[in-house]
Amino acid sequence: MKKLRLIHTSDTHLGDPSGHPRADDVLESVVDAVGRLSGDALLLAGDVFDNERVSNDVLERFLAQIARLDAPAIVLPGNHDLAHKTSVYRRPPFDHAPPNLRVFRQPDGETLAFPDLELELWGRAMLSHTPDFRPLHGMPTPTEGRWLVALAHGHFHDEADREQRSSPIYPQDIAAAPCHYLALGHWDRHADVSRGSATAVYSGCPYGPIGAPQQGAICVIDLTPPATVTYRLERLTE
Repeated sequence: MKKLRLIHTSDTHLGDPSGHPRADDVLESVVDAVGRLSGDALLLAGDVFDNERVSNDVLERFLAQIARLDAPAIVLPGNHDLAHKTSVYRRPPFDHAPPNLRVFRQPDGETLAFPDLELELWGRAMLSHTPDFRPLHGMPTPTEGRWLVALAHGHFHDEADREQRSSPIYPQDIAAAPCHYLALGHWDRHADVSRGSATAVYSGCPYGPIGAPQQGAICVIDLTPPATVTYRLERLTE
């Protein structure tokens, strides 16, 4: 397998000027960082857009930023930008999306293969944000000679958590996950929830949680053969 570097982020909430007024500028900084850090792919783990009513201008600005990349960009729909029939990803601007953009669309899960990178990405496209949706259900085992990286958008229930939330991810789900890295979205703060042999990380919002913008960062993941996974947080330059 090749040595790879992935850039992982989530929850940019484009199109929400009141709650996320810096989203457009920060997305541009994320795209800049992929090139600056020699990233082989950009992973966006859900809630790229704040809702499915955002204007076409918002969609077109996003697509223009993705077109600047010399690497693949992979989007997993989240609970704010669901993959159902009226999904933002079905809107006309996406009919002319740049060829480096891939979007997970299958609710039962699908694998996107990147043979040149010796990389496979897996994720389940969320149709509805309910307790019945299990983001990690059905994950395949790795193909020999390829990295398997999974994307998931949902709420991690730690061992002491007794409250039932939608799109739950349980410790045992992560411990049983056969992927090399699990790129998580849904929390606006960074958190490492690794269990078992799976490295599982919430990137957090790239401009930080509300009230704590100094915590904004992206995750830089290094995959080193035969099976070493390391990551670090990288502050953005705006």
